[in-house]
Amino acid sequence: MRIRIVLAVVVLVALAVPAYAQTGGELSQSDVDAALARRRAAGSSLEALTARFDQAMFDEEILREQIMDLSVRVADLEQDIIARRSKVVSLVVSRYMAGGLTGTERVFNTRDFTDIPVQAEYLARLNAADLAVLGGLLASEELQVSQQESLDASLIAQREITTELTEMATELSVALATADAEYNSIAAAFTKQEEERRAREEAERKAREEELRKAEAARKAREAAAAAAATTTTAVATTTTTTVPVTTTTTEAPQVTTTTEVTTTTSEASSTTDGSTSTTAAPPDTTTTTTAPPPPPAITDGKTCPVNAANSFSDTWGAARSGGRTHKGVDIFAARNAPLVAVESGTVTRTSNSSLGGISIYLTGSSGNRYYYAHLEFITDGIRGGTVVDVGETLGGVGTTGNAPAWLPMLHFQYAPPGGDWVNPYPLAKALCG
Repeated sequence: MRIRIVLAVVVLVALAVPAYAQTGGELSQSDVDAALARRRAAGSSLEALTARFDQAMFDEEILREQIMDLSVRVADLEQDIIARRSKVVSLVVSRYMAGGLTGTERVFNTRDFTDIPVQAEYLARLNAADLAVLGGLLASEELQVSQQESLDASLIAQREITTELTEMATELSVALATADAEYNSIAAAFTKQEEERRAREEAERKAREEELRKAEAARKAREAAAAAAATTTTAVATTTTTTVPVTTTTTEAPQVTTTTEVTTTTSEASSTTDGSTSTTAAPPDTTTTTTAPPPPPAITDGKTCPVNAANSFSDTWGAARSGGRTHKGVDIFAARNAPLVAVESGTVTRTSNSSLGGISIYLTGSSGNRYYYAHLEFITDGIRGGTVVDVGETLGGVGTTGNAPAWLPMLHFQYAPPGGDWVNPYPLAKALCG
């Protein structure tokens, strides 16, 4: 049944790959949104398997505690039996020395006194204290056999459930990885496509600006040339209309100043054109290769799923836990080191590392809601008590620290409304994570 569920998830994702993957067409934001919806649907389809996995983990935890308790009891009973047998041997020896009782050699040569055919005369001579010593030994031996049988049965059950947990963990991991890979591939392709589009638009903008700059420079050069030509023509006309060719007029005729001005003006136009080209020329394109960041989390009404990856969970609020405890959160299963992000903008009130919750983070949102993240593999550098975070900001990674079993990494997630105690976080997680 579980294999069919996982295969269904794989087929669901495979069939849902958009047409662009086959045609090479462009992606749209709707393609990314659809891929995210498929990832969420894949996680939801695993909810029944997740519930069984969660229960199996609890069963294994209880069995482990029973085995530890039974092991201690069996060891104590073995020591008790050794002490009681020593008393019985001493008692038989003393009876023998006192009266040479028959059958004592059989007492020395067996461990199970229930099979000894004790003669009526021998039993009749034993007083009440002797019977109590013998009865205590028999009772301890019977209890030790019973406890050993229980221990053996618990060990067998633990091996069976461990095998089941391993199989389920593998199946869940494969299904979640498949759902994650499809979404991440589409999201990364869309991000790359948009970056390339923006780069093309920027290059086109710069090219247009360069063309406009060149056109403007050419216009100014033409205007300067036209102005220089007009100045020269005026100077020549003045020389021609002079009636008396005096020395001063001859000096004016060459119009040294005018010629200089023309040359200077032309030089300035050339200088302006060359200078503009050298200072406004676009630098050569450079290519920088960077590792694409994980797709940003989807944010709705200022909140997002605490696990920015394919995940699966079930409603285990109030479920029994070891030590008489009850479950006060929801266990969200995902790949190890999958990004854990801030559910909403707020402040990290504190971080901790305990034997129960492992590496943990306490977050108070700007709404006043309180959140608790437990069993983290690590906390992101810079995240500590007092750190202000934005919704979707990475806080750490999914892990198995604390008392979380190593079968499959998880986030133990708790939620409390403003001024209230912890409440069932399943509805919130379901709304945010799908």
